[in-house]
Amino acid sequence: MIRLALLLSGFLIYFIQAQLLPAIFHTNWLPNLILTTVVMITLFKGRRMGLVSAVIGGVVHDVLISNFFGLHLFPYVIVVYILSFVKHRLYEERWYWSSCIVAICTILDGLIRFFMIWGSGGDIYFWSYLWHMIIPTLPWNALMAAALHAFLRPKEEPQDYIW
Repeated sequence: MIRLALLLSGFLIYFIQAQLLPAIFHTNWLPNLILTTVVMITLFKGRRMGLVSAVIGGVVHDVLISNFFGLHLFPYVIVVYILSFVKHRLYEERWYWSSCIVAICTILDGLIRFFMIWGSGGDIYFWSYLWHMIIPTLPWNALMAAALHAFLRPKEEPQDYIW
């Protein structure tokens, strides 16, 4: 049952990223729900689950949505690997920390992607890419992280009072 729920959640995330978000945002940038989900899974479930979700999410994003294989897979894996070292020292299970960490990971993902495009000989300019592709996604990814935090956070058991 849990595997079926995970599979259906993955299809829902794919549908939202590939069909719903392009219909809502008529621009050349989109909020990255797959990256946000990968970062949140890493924060709540650890490095192993984060790397699995990064590989699956990166391959799905590259093969089905993107046009350049590895453009999302490689940054997702790097972001998860770096985040897994930092999260034990920094992360408290609060929604605002989740939003801030997703915003930082969005910047890191964008910078890795920029250097991949630039290193492969693409005609790309740093400040233009930063202001037109990375910065506009920050508030949306942070907002989605706050919403995902409510679903992924551990539920507290209700306290039974004696009186």
